[in-house]
Amino acid sequence: MELKGHIEEIIYQNEVNSYTVAELHTSSDSVMIVGYLPFINKGDTLKLFGKYVTHQEYGEQFKIETFEKMMPESVDATEKYLAGGLIKGVGPATSKRIVEHFGEETLSVLRFEPEKLSRVKGITKDKAILIGEEFNEKWDLWQIVSFLEKFGIGAANSKKVYEAIRERRYRKNRRKSIYACGHSLWCGF
Repeated sequence: MELKGHIEEIIYQNEVNSYTVAELHTSSDSVMIVGYLPFINKGDTLKLFGKYVTHQEYGEQFKIETFEKMMPESVDATEKYLAGGLIKGVGPATSKRIVEHFGEETLSVLRFEPEKLSRVKGITKDKAILIGEEFNEKWDLWQIVSFLEKFGIGAANSKKVYEAIRERRYRKNRRKSIYACGHSLWCGF
């Protein structure tokens, strides 16, 4: 069975394995969902695959077998997505101003032209660039998760893979910085 909606509230999320209990708002109802959902935030739009189960204590829930994170499909959903704490420095008020200014183009601006965010009251050029970088980092993360899902690597394991890739990238960049610094010192700069 398939459900599609946005995360209205995260009730519980295990930091180690990302097991999550959340409220999903669909076009017709609110549903309690349970399962492994790494990197999920309030306001995220999801397509879930799974089945309804009845928990003896908590009642009917949708148990997630797999899922896809989707980009918001409306201006309201985009505002909720940005206001959900996903991007440092962007809360409900800033999210509202960004969406009011860019409307349907908001996601495109964030993805490809983040410097334009400085046109919004309260966002400097430096902050605009940081917002764009953070948005694109989250976007890249979801490209990795979606890619791994195609090979049967589930949500719980994709988080481990992403963290290993991020750590490896950090170490590689750190070695490059140390090499560049050492090389500069050796050359007398």
